[in-house]
Amino acid sequence: MAMNRCSRAIWLGLALLGGCEQPYEPNWLYRGQWIDIDGRDREADETCAGTFEYLDHYARAVSVEFGANQHLQPYRWYSPEQYYTDAPCGTDPRPTACAWPDGVDTPFIPHEHEVVHLADFLVVDCPNILAEGLAEFYSPTGHTPGSDAIERLNTRLADPAKDIRPGEYAVAGRFAAFLVERFGLDAILEVCSITGRYPDADGLSTAIETVFGLSQTALVDEFAAQPGWCNSFERYQSHVYACGVAEAATSAGEVKVAGEVLEVTYEFGCASPKTVGPRDGEIWIHERVDFAVDGIYFVGLRDGPEHGDLSEGIELFLAECKPCGRVQSYSSEDFYVNPVQFKAGRHSLEIRAPEGYSGTLIMTIELVG
Repeated sequence: MAMNRCSRAIWLGLALLGGCEQPYEPNWLYRGQWIDIDGRDREADETCAGTFEYLDHYARAVSVEFGANQHLQPYRWYSPEQYYTDAPCGTDPRPTACAWPDGVDTPFIPHEHEVVHLADFLVVDCPNILAEGLAEFYSPTGHTPGSDAIERLNTRLADPAKDIRPGEYAVAGRFAAFLVERFGLDAILEVCSITGRYPDADGLSTAIETVFGLSQTALVDEFAAQPGWCNSFERYQSHVYACGVAEAATSAGEVKVAGEVLEVTYEFGCASPKTVGPRDGEIWIHERVDFAVDGIYFVGLRDGPEHGDLSEGIELFLAECKPCGRVQSYSSEDFYVNPVQFKAGRHSLEIRAPEGYSGTLIMTIELVG
C-alpha cells in the first residue's frame, strides 16, 4: 500500500506539533547493498536467518527491473506493539503496511509488495490503480480476481485519483500483468510520467491512448478477452526474484542432458542462512533452476541423510519464467510418482515448509526423455 505524500506530510507535521524531545536514531539490523532494515522495537533473531539477505536481493530485483538501479529507501520493521503505538500508516483504517518516498513501515517481514513501491517512487509516481497493480504483480503474494473484475476495473479507471480498495487489488495486479506482457514495463511507466499521481479519468484515458496506441475501452476489452486460466495469481505473477533481469535469485543449477541428475542439499530451518520467513505459518527457500531442453523430468524431494519419507506439509513449486506459464506443485505424496513435461528455460524454484520445521532436504531433478 502506497500512501500519498500529502497525508504523510500532514501526519509528520502533527507529530512535530506534539513535541518530540529528540530525533529517532535508527536501530539498523541490516545494512544491505540495496536496502537497509531498521528494527523498531525489533531484533534480528525475530526472523529467520536468511530473511534480511533475501529482502536485499528482492530490492535489487525490483530496483533493476524498474530501471532505478540504486539503493532503495529503508524498510522500517516494527513490533506489533510499536506499530500500534506509532501508527505510521494511520489508524482509520489501520493498514498492515505502507510505503512512502522515504521508506516502508510494517510489522511484517518480508513484505515485498511495499518494496516494489520503493522502486516505483524512485522512477515515477504512478496513479494508484497502476502503482498498486505493479506492486501486486511484482510481489510473490497476491490475489486471484473474481467474476466482477472488469466492473471493478472500470469503476477505478473512471476515478483514477482515488486510492483503490482492498477488493480491487486482485484485478489491479492482473491488469498490470496484462499491460507488462502486452506493452512492457517502460511503457506503463511512460503513462505514469504523463498522468502524474492524481489524474482525472480523461487524463488517464488520453495517456493510455497516446502510449499504447488504442483507446482505454479497446484496451479493457482486450484484457477481458484474456484466457481465464491466466487469472490465477500463481500463474500471472511476475516471479521477478528468479525470472527478472537482475537474476537476483541464487541458481540451484541446470539440467542439460538425459540421464543427468541435478542433486541439491538444503539445510532447512529458521536458523539456516538460506531460509526466509516465517510468514503465514511457513518458511521457505527461493532459488531458480534451468532446463536446457524440453523434456520429461522426474522431480524428487526427500528428507536426508536417512532418505526417509518426506515430512508432512513440505511443498515444492516450479514456475516457468514466462507470462502465465505453467506452475507445477509437489507435496509429500507427489514426488517420484509421475514424470512431468517441462519446457526449456529458467524456472522459479520454491520449497516451503511449516514454520517449525528443521532438517536436511535433498532435491533431485532428472531429465528422462
